[in-house]
Amino acid sequence: MRWLTGQTLQRYFRLQVEGLAHWPRQGPAVICPKHQRWEDVPIVGLTFPRPLYYVAKVELFRSGASRRLCEALGGIPLDRRCPQATLSTFRTLHTLLHRAEHLVLFPEGTYVPGEVGPGKHRFIQLLLRLQRQLPGRRLPFLPLGITYHPEPPGYRVQVRLGQPLSAPGPEAAADLTMEIMAAIQRLQG
Repeated sequence: MRWLTGQTLQRYFRLQVEGLAHWPRQGPAVICPKHQRWEDVPIVGLTFPRPLYYVAKVELFRSGASRRLCEALGGIPLDRRCPQATLSTFRTLHTLLHRAEHLVLFPEGTYVPGEVGPGKHRFIQLLLRLQRQLPGRRLPFLPLGITYHPEPPGYRVQVRLGQPLSAPGPEAAADLTMEIMAAIQRLQG
């Protein structure tokens, strides 16, 4: 899928990646990109050389074909309206973090074109609760700015990865979220 996406997108989106030195090659880690367009999802996937797992709205998993595709591509459903209904999501996240995988969480929760929106801290709070079960580590949250520059016939896409941020526990989720969003704002330029 990475090859197919690369072949398709590279015709219209030319990636320039900065800051990969901040990316921890060994997981677990949470990548927190700016979310302004649907293309952000494959752009993030092409930026990193290993498979990623995406936290995505449960609506994308409603129909059979869409659900199977999202799951095959590393999607993890999150019901934003009824978080207690996503117990299987929490179990999946627990397993992935213990397997040292890399997660992608769009902290704005939805598209916010043209500006950096407010971050949602509840899911970050959940991840910080799960962090307590990781052996002697703080979970790194990596802010990621994505900027689209029109250059016909497509776009030059500037992807900037910031330094990892962390917090001691779930009580610091709101402050960590504000730090992540401020870093994304700087990375957006």
